[in-house]
Amino acid sequence: MNNLVISFSGGKTSGFMTKYLLENKRDEYDEIIVIFANTGQEREETLEFVDRCDKEFGFNLTWVEALVNQELGKGTRHTIVNFDTASRSGEPFEEYIKKHGIPNQAYPKCTGELKLAPMLSYIRSLGWKNADYHTAIGIRSDEMDRVNAKFVENRIIYPLCWDVKATKQSIAHWWEQQSFNLELKEHEGNCSWCWKKSKRKLLTLAKDMPELFDFPLRMEAELGTVGALHRKDPSAPANVFFRSKQSTKDILAESRLPFDPFIDEIQLQLIGFDYDMDAAGGCSESCEVFT
Repeated sequence: MNNLVISFSGGKTSGFMTKYLLENKRDEYDEIIVIFANTGQEREETLEFVDRCDKEFGFNLTWVEALVNQELGKGTRHTIVNFDTASRSGEPFEEYIKKHGIPNQAYPKCTGELKLAPMLSYIRSLGWKNADYHTAIGIRSDEMDRVNAKFVENRIIYPLCWDVKATKQSIAHWWEQQSFNLELKEHEGNCSWCWKKSKRKLLTLAKDMPELFDFPLRMEAELGTVGALHRKDPSAPANVFFRSKQSTKDILAESRLPFDPFIDEIQLQLIGFDYDMDAAGGCSESCEVFT
């Protein structure tokens, strides 16, 4: 078999890529499927955008969520949802944390368990084996540093790097010509409060919309001492989400102090890059699998 799996992250880049592939590459594959994995902490604007893309462009999209087996040694499977039934209060994410603990820079496993694992589970449910398909990932030509070094081994393709040579600017321009768009600001991204964001982006979000941090605040309070680290060492300090061992409370408190909020990349160039404030962990519009 020569099949293609399109990983639709919910961002503008992967939405553009999906439409391009379905319109231009159907003849090259026996079957193409499009999958969106919902963590339960995507912005509502993202879910609306995903649903609109599916309906407007005919993606025939499959929505999946992680079905975490709390038994050690048992892998994550999937459940199929849709726009109406998709989790919006972090349910899959919470089940992941109950088993694996809070993800952070030292333990960056949430994308693998909440997005990649349910996607692979769904693909296996179709009877497809690894050699039966390639996976298309929405990485642009201006972010080649995010390309997986093992893309050949993992059977990954990057159409926007190799075929279209798409950039952030060209994709933004394309979406401006459409009848709808992803209604999120540059610093917001699909995940409401992703720990991979720069501190400046996090502080800006915490200042403008502190309610977005209700979920990580509750997870640190209730589940900070679960997971592999604390099974090994019950006396270990409680886990927190953010870089430099900052907790959600720390981020919220710091957001109430004076700082230069994030506006856009042009403004960032004017005030000057500050490593402590502007270094990020790979978060752009969305979390992509295999990155």
